[in-house]
Amino acid sequence: MSDAQRQQLARGIVPRVADHLDRCLEAIARDWTAGGKDSESSEWANQLQGYQFVLRRQFEEALERDFLATTYPPKYEFSGSSYAGDNSGLQILDDYQSTRRSLRHKLEGLVREHNRYSWFVFLQAAREEDRFEHPGWAPWSPLNWYERLIETAEAQFGRTDMTLDLMRGYVRCLGSTAAPTLAFVVETVESCGLVREPVSEEPDGDLDRPAARASWGAASAEPAPDGAAAPATEADEAATSEAGAGVGVAARAPMPAADAAPEAWQQWAASSGWLLAAGGAGMGPAAGAGGSAVEAPLEDVITGVLAGVFAEVSRQLECHPEFRAIMLKLQPLLARVVSRDLEFFHDSAHPLREWVGSLINTGVRISPDNGAEDAALVKGYLDAMRQSVERLEKEVDVLDRAGAQALREEWDTARAEQDAHWQAQADALAEPMCEKERAARARRTLTVCVLETGAELPERAAEQIAEAWEDLLAVDEAAVQVLDAEVQEVVRAICNGVTPQEVNPLVQKIVATAREHGADEARIKAVVQHLGQAHLQRIRAAADEPRFDPQARIQARRATRLEDDDPDLLTELDDPWVFDASRMRTGEWFELVDKASGQLHRMGLVWRGEATRGYLFLSLDQGASRRHSLQGVAQELREGRMRPLPTDNPLDALLG
Repeated sequence: MSDAQRQQLARGIVPRVADHLDRCLEAIARDWTAGGKDSESSEWANQLQGYQFVLRRQFEEALERDFLATTYPPKYEFSGSSYAGDNSGLQILDDYQSTRRSLRHKLEGLVREHNRYSWFVFLQAAREEDRFEHPGWAPWSPLNWYERLIETAEAQFGRTDMTLDLMRGYVRCLGSTAAPTLAFVVETVESCGLVREPVSEEPDGDLDRPAARASWGAASAEPAPDGAAAPATEADEAATSEAGAGVGVAARAPMPAADAAPEAWQQWAASSGWLLAAGGAGMGPAAGAGGSAVEAPLEDVITGVLAGVFAEVSRQLECHPEFRAIMLKLQPLLARVVSRDLEFFHDSAHPLREWVGSLINTGVRISPDNGAEDAALVKGYLDAMRQSVERLEKEVDVLDRAGAQALREEWDTARAEQDAHWQAQADALAEPMCEKERAARARRTLTVCVLETGAELPERAAEQIAEAWEDLLAVDEAAVQVLDAEVQEVVRAICNGVTPQEVNPLVQKIVATAREHGADEARIKAVVQHLGQAHLQRIRAAADEPRFDPQARIQARRATRLEDDDPDLLTELDDPWVFDASRMRTGEWFELVDKASGQLHRMGLVWRGEATRGYLFLSLDQGASRRHSLQGVAQELREGRMRPLPTDNPLDALLG
């Protein structure tokens, strides 16, 4: 990190963290006072209140030294970084030291559990460019704050029970109230250019856990009574998988072999509850005149099972009427084919099974109350589904596995054509947000370059550079990363006041790369002109000319709120919902409920911005859209007004 970056981090982060410490100390003193006037804790409260200003000042000075220091690792009086440093194995710790260390581990666990997005950003910032071998020792880490506070407390109160109880209170306070402070620190760390790549989830332990996503195997589609449940954990998902879905899977019986007798399939279907779930009277065993069971034909049994599966799909997600009609037409046709090929139930890669799953997952993206007759895009998908089902109808009595493979491939092609048509229109609707993203990326990277060089750049030169950067970010995405690095070279050279002879070869590299990736000549010419003007203005700047202010740029980025965000949204927060929102990817689909009207829409995430933290969701007919910030998406998840649509095959999830 450059000196300017360190100073910017210190100016932004240290006062905010110290303010939070003040609030924590006040809360701890109140808790101690509440313990009783004659108790030991009451005396502790008096001492803490008397030394609170000193604690804050010394804590603030220690943090500022950590941010400005260029040596690593930091020197602590006692910490996990040195307790076994003499190579004699783990030292035997006294009770005080053991408690101190266990509290630090508890704090680490609290932050990892409740502030995962901040935790991952802090890890990424520490690891990029190999800045810190141990991310917990980075100056922006809450673990570092812990070390500096306990050292300050020990200087005033000694290694006493009071000091340990103070740290217990601080750990509790960080765990329960630090989310806004951590979110602010994340913004500052990112704005100072310490996280160049999207936050990685792979380098450490459970960071590679995939995002929890909806499954057709969920026991219920109903929200929790309070409107929002906690994000699913791996344990939750495993329990759900074991529990199964609805009546059909909760009492799952072993599935018969593909060559089993029809009565075995009937017994399985009845005992698993699928016939009951389908509401299919007459499909299960019927009592004969003598009281014995009358076996139903195999095709009727399979029809009942499929009806039960489709009923469970409709129970979990309300379906559009026209899509439901297509599925009703499909069921008896599918039963006739499956009755001849019962491997359908055993083989998750069976082409017919994959085809049905794809039809369902495509159809549930249509909002239930969408007027398909007025929506050409939705009509295109529905027509493609009808044509695919009609092909099955024509071949129903002769369809074999090869025919099923051809059916699936034809549907995949038709769906891909519809997806491409839909995406092309979605890209056009996303272009205004893309323009804002390019502007934000250009100005953010410019800010970082100025911070890294510590130069004073004239405001006019900064605007010329930003315009050049925006033009280059609009070229082919494959070229952006290369061009971005090359522009940074030029900008650093301009900031450092090099001669035209030194900067010209760097500009020519940009021209060559842009041409190689097909950028038009007019755009290339504009970029060169902007950079040339910026260089001249940097060289000829008057002493009283306005200067580019990185601090103002960083502050302007923080209050990110988009038009569809909840009016009650807190824009600085980090909790598990922010983490879940950060891991959403374009192409995922969600069910969203409007807070004011209660209207339900199914929408796909078609675009998200890394610099603006903007998200654009569009319905399948593209008649409804939502524009949210990262914090806005987290709020919708938190309040239970947004949930992901399942992407797994419903037949796999429900039948096993």
